[in-house]
Amino acid sequence: MPQKTIRIAQTGSVLANFDDNIDHHCTITEDAIRAGADAVAFPELSLSGYNVQDAAQDIAMHIEDKKLDPLRALSEKICIICGGIELSDDYGVYNSAFMFEDGKGKSIHRKLYLPTYGMFEELRYFSAGQQVRAVNSRRLGRIGVAICEDFWHVSVPYLLAHQGAKMLFALMSSPLRMTPGSGTPEIVTQWQTIAGTYAFLFSAYVACVNRTGNEDSFTYWGNSSLTGPDGRLIAAAPLFREQMLDVTADFCEVKRTRLRSSHFLDEDIRLFASELRHIINATRPSS
Repeated sequence: MPQKTIRIAQTGSVLANFDDNIDHHCTITEDAIRAGADAVAFPELSLSGYNVQDAAQDIAMHIEDKKLDPLRALSEKICIICGGIELSDDYGVYNSAFMFEDGKGKSIHRKLYLPTYGMFEELRYFSAGQQVRAVNSRRLGRIGVAICEDFWHVSVPYLLAHQGAKMLFALMSSPLRMTPGSGTPEIVTQWQTIAGTYAFLFSAYVACVNRTGNEDSFTYWGNSSLTGPDGRLIAAAPLFREQMLDVTADFCEVKRTRLRSSHFLDEDIRLFASELRHIINATRPSS
């Protein structure tokens, strides 16, 4: 596969204002098309803002909702990955990632792990996703999409990579957390470590797309990035300010990396599955 250009849209959102947010998405996407990008990726809940609380049910929409037609139309020329509040066919409300391509809503990833600790209370307002599926993009090839807390659970990128994803997207709304000390905030270093570790272990590209700006008492730190399949940082956006980060992924690098070191290809998923079944059975209460 030839080189592909991805625009990582490190941007903020207007809380609970879909019209302003989709207008901003369209402006950024139109500019990405003019620049010749193959894809544009936005942060978690980019169409709604993060801290929507009880308004989630009012904002939620099906991927086929006519309000999303502007993104569908633009996706004739580019792959669009963005975050929104999804209303499922059975009226569940999900923190989801939408992918639009070729004029259609191609796929949905529903956030699996909903943090409800410290400053977070997502489980009060959203249902949790129940599956991990890599998807095919005509423009990017086989990719995997996860949402923020999903990436703190190694099972998610593990499953996506072993389903053939050669690029993993992590859509984020990661705020600063109060920690002692000065210099680079601890949460920033933690995410950099996560991205580099997964990229190296799975010999795949990792694109982290974090938002910026302030929302209620939350401050979002940005620092979106692309990490190569050897675990090395390729490019990163600055802390705390909006920026469009254009990055190039050469998927031949995945091939070269896996030929140099076959640790990912040597993974025994049957052994892993067998041992997981053993753990599950061992922890079941006896009748």
